[in-house]
Amino acid sequence: MKKYHKSFNWFLYPYILFFIVGIVTILVTQKGDILLFINKYSSNSFDSFFLVVTDIGLGSFVAIVGAALLFYKFRWGLFILINLAWVGIFTNFFKRVLFPHLPRPFHHFYYDDLYRFIHDAPLIYYSTFPSGHTMTIFGFCSMLAYLMKNKLLSLSFFLLALLVGISRVYLLQHFFIDIYVGSVLGLVSLALSVWVVDKKLGKYSSFLDKGILSMVKKSISK
Repeated sequence: MKKYHKSFNWFLYPYILFFIVGIVTILVTQKGDILLFINKYSSNSFDSFFLVVTDIGLGSFVAIVGAALLFYKFRWGLFILINLAWVGIFTNFFKRVLFPHLPRPFHHFYYDDLYRFIHDAPLIYYSTFPSGHTMTIFGFCSMLAYLMKNKLLSLSFFLLALLVGISRVYLLQHFFIDIYVGSVLGLVSLALSVWVVDKKLGKYSSFLDKGILSMVKKSISK
């Protein structure tokens, strides 16, 4: 990977902490324990909040942002869209090829096992591993942190990604291990995208640093 700006550490170091704590959590708890713990503190207000937050992890949202960034810089837009493509490859491989029948929380638990049922959450029963929303948001936010080179934004992007991951557990869509592995694959998508754009397409850097708006402005001024 191309040498990143040191401000990216404000995303990377909190993630490393999450990575370590996550491993310990998975080793010392039973599957579903974290979900039941979070479910204990659910409420109507939290439902509304997390139903909005979770949609930030939709691939369609990230695709719109990536397409919009093409107007600013082709490099930025390509980073986001190629990152999303890697996420799509991983999602389909894991969910449809390797683990299509792994049950989600709605199928794993009985209704009475839950402290509170979240009626507005989608009823999906299989293809739990890993979390596609979490993979998408960690790939997206880590890429923005890599590109924007700002300490506060890098930390904010990590917290946003983590919040979206938590929303998937809160809404009874995934187990903790699903969002944990999803976050790892999101960062793998980042590394692969940087390799493609900065190494394989590096010879086109002068063109990639342009955007649709700058090219239109230049053609009009001629």
